Order: sequence, then C-alpha cells, then structure tokens
Amino acid sequence: MRVALKIEPNRLIEYLHSLVDASAKVSVDSRQIRSGDIFFAYPVGHGSALRDGRQYIDAALANGAAVVVFDPANVGEQYLDHPQCVAVENLAANAGELCAQWYGYPSKKLQMIGVTGTNGKTSISQWLASALDGVDHRTAVLGTLGTGFVGNLVQTGYTTPDAPRLQTQLQELLDAGAKQVIMEASSHALDQGRIAGVEFNCAVFTNLSQDHLDYHGNMADYADAKAKLFQMAGLQHAVINFDDAFGRELAMMLLAKGAVKVWGYALSKSALNGFEKFGDRLQQIYVNNSTLNGVGYDAEFIHEGVSSNALHIPVVGEFNLSNALAVWTVLLTQGLSADEASKRIAKLRPVPGRMELIPLGKGAKSDGLLVIVDYAHTPDALQKTLQAIRPIADQRHGKIWCVFGCGGDRDTGKRAQMGAVAQNLANHIIITSDNPRSEDPQVIMNMIKSGTSDGAENIKMIADRAAAIMAAVRHADIHDIVLVAGKGHETSQEINGKKFDFSDQEHILLAAGGAV
Repeated sequence: MRVALKIEPNRLIEYLHSLVDASAKVSVDSRQIRSGDIFFAYPVGHGSALRDGRQYIDAALANGAAVVVFDPANVGEQYLDHPQCVAVENLAANAGELCAQWYGYPSKKLQMIGVTGTNGKTSISQWLASALDGVDHRTAVLGTLGTGFVGNLVQTGYTTPDAPRLQTQLQELLDAGAKQVIMEASSHALDQGRIAGVEFNCAVFTNLSQDHLDYHGNMADYADAKAKLFQMAGLQHAVINFDDAFGRELAMMLLAKGAVKVWGYALSKSALNGFEKFGDRLQQIYVNNSTLNGVGYDAEFIHEGVSSNALHIPVVGEFNLSNALAVWTVLLTQGLSADEASKRIAKLRPVPGRMELIPLGKGAKSDGLLVIVDYAHTPDALQKTLQAIRPIADQRHGKIWCVFGCGGDRDTGKRAQMGAVAQNLANHIIITSDNPRSEDPQVIMNMIKSGTSDGAENIKMIADRAAAIMAAVRHADIHDIVLVAGKGHETSQEINGKKFDFSDQEHILLAAGGAV
C-alpha cells in the first residue's frame, strides 16, 4: 500500500508527530541518524555540486530512522510502498520551513542576525558575537569557524549548514541558553533555500566580488543569491556596505520597497552621495579622519545627524576598518548607544586566520619579521589584503612576500587574476598549493602564473606548501612582511579526496625555528 504521494507541509509535521517522539532529530546525513530519528532525502545543488541524499535512504533505515521523508521525483517505485517512507514533492525547497516547524521555529525565540557577502562574513560574525555576548545575554555564532559561543566553538567544516542541521543547531543553541545568534549566510545556502524558516531581525551585506562562479555560473546569479537574505519575512534592519556597487543597488531596491530600515555604512561620506532624498529612511554611517596608527586605526565613526565618536580600532587593513564599521552599525540597530558601541569596538581583536599576526621567536633571523596569515582566496580579497599591508611595510622600510595558491575543483577563472594581483602588489611571490582536491597542483599553479608577466624574477613556484612557507620566512629580511594567504583558519589540506593535517600558523613557527 502506498503510504503517501503528496503531503502538504502542515500535514507532514502533524503526521510525523503521530509517528515519532517530539525529541527526535531531523537529519540529511544518514551517518548521524539514531534510532527514532527522521531522515530527509532529496537532491540539492547542481553540476559538480549536486548531492542526492536519496542514495542513502537504506543506510538511514539501517541506522534506525523511524521515518524517511523523500522527494519522489525520478526515484522509481521502490520507496513508495515502504511503510516508513513518506513522499513530499519538491522537498529541497520545503525542507527549511518543514524543519523549522518540526523544532517549533527556534529562530523566533532568538534575536537572529545574518551576514552575507564575498568577504568579511567571518570577521563581522565573530566580532558581533564577542561584542553582544554577556552574562545576561548569551550570543552564539554559526559560521565558518564553527558553531557555539565565542571561545568554545565546535568546528563543523562548513559556513552554513543544510536546512535540517541548521534548525537542529538553532534549537541546541537555544537550549544552551543563547538569546541571540549571529549566522554567516553563504551564497550556496541562500540559493538552495537552506535558511528558509529562519526569521532574522537584522541582515548585513559586506561586498560582492568574483567567487563561486563554478557554482553560480555568472556574477548576476551570484548577486541574486546574496540578495535573498534581504527578502526574508520578518526582517527589520538591513545593514549595507555603500562602498560596494551591488550594495548600493541592493539598498536602492530595499529603499524603494520601504519594508525594512536601511543602514548604509561606508569609509567616506561621498559613497552615500545621491541618497539624501531618502531622508530618515536611510541611516547614514561613515568614517571620518582615519589614520593608520601602528597595527590599528584612529578614526571617527559618524552616524549622520545623530552622533560622532572618536576611537581606536585595533585591526589592520581598510577592509577590516569597514568590517568594524559594519559591526558598529549593527550594534546601533540592536539598541546600543554610539558610546557603548564604540567601547565594544575598541576591544576587537583579529579573528583566527583573518589578518592574524603570528608571533615569532627571538631568533636572530626571525626577530622583527612580521608574518600574517589571512583567508584571502579571491582576487578582491587578496588585493585588499596586500593593499592593507603595504603602508605597514613602507613604515618598516621592508618588502612584501606573498605565499598563496588556489583551491582545486573551484572557480578556475580567478586563478590568473590572483596571479596578476600578487605581481602588482607584492615584491616577492611564491605560488604554492592550497587545497588541490582532485586537481594536479602544478596545473593550478601554472594557471595562477599565467596571469603574471613572462620572465618575472620575483616569482617562484614551490608546490609543497610547507617548503614554500619555509622559503619565505627564511629568506625574508627582518624588516619585511610575509603574507601567507588562502587557508586562514583551516587546519588541513585536501589532496586527492583525503585531508591531511596542515596549519599555516604551525609551519610559520617551525620555519622561524619555534616550537609548535
């Protein structure tokens, strides 16, 4: 007997409650299924990123799944007569809402802030969680560095989880005492509807530059994916970077609709020119009189017509100054005064793998050498990182060494671009391996080098990443700066389907003669 061909979302949840205990978890990973759990099985993604959970229905049942909810398209009849299987058409599009409903919409019991953009998501999310967390207002984070409370994150290996795991984690964070959650929203997650069923109070857009075109195909589709965060029901505040062209376009669309309060932030007031006609509908936030002071900035943060605050921001790079301004703006949306927001900004520290300064020992060669690890893995991010380092190198009367590669099985179009960026902005370049995955590292390196000038003597290729780091640290002058880019916080290197332990930070210390 066929159990179900079509079940509407509300009917499905009611049906599930009649079969399994309310404490049952929903998962799309058959390996995580325990006795009495619910398994969702559906295809998601496209091209090389296509994943079909229906291949693991039998494994989920074997692990004790009480119910399997699956998409019946193109799977034949084998599960339609199975007493533990329920068919729901177009399940991928409905999974987020269904899982949110199963857990009782945990996001509605939390103050949710979503952060999207090509670069800056992790720094902003971590800083926000640190700035908002308190004894009486626990604030958790969900993103690239892991899930949980700052200082006690559980690594997950992804930026934004699948829909069932997202709702499960939100419920777990709620149970752990969280009042607020800061969440990174990747373009893949937004495109696939993973965040459906999440109600956000505030959404942040950082910037848009080339990345993930192996998945999205073109920049227009990539931009459309990012914009979906600002179309979520219940959104009250939109914090948008006006230094970014798409940011201004996005703001214009939101201002035209008038459904949310728009906060525009920029490194100069001029980026907000032309938007005066919107009056109080647009809150204007910008920087005035910023100067580099050591490894930080002295600057004035201005909320047009409301406040002006002079503060020191202990971060390096104009993009991090922009990220700090975004955090300051979000704090204002959450009801903090400008003075209190400024106090909290002044306590910010670099996020692991994001313009992270690596302390070296006192050896004769390493004493004075400055080494920075950054996650920069796009042309735009690498450009901004090198531009941020240049004034510091000039102050030190030193040169910039850049050690980087590109990931395999990802957007190939950015490789030559990153080579060109490095040659334009660094003095010494070592092209190396990143996460080659299934590709030949030498092929990737050659594609990077194709963006540089022929015969350039300041460019070396060393496939072994440890050897590349060693060469840079050992050959750099004590006044120089060595940037190791691309992997940031990552602690492994993926080669031919296997992950090997690898930390840029550890290999830098080894190269300098320090202990790990």
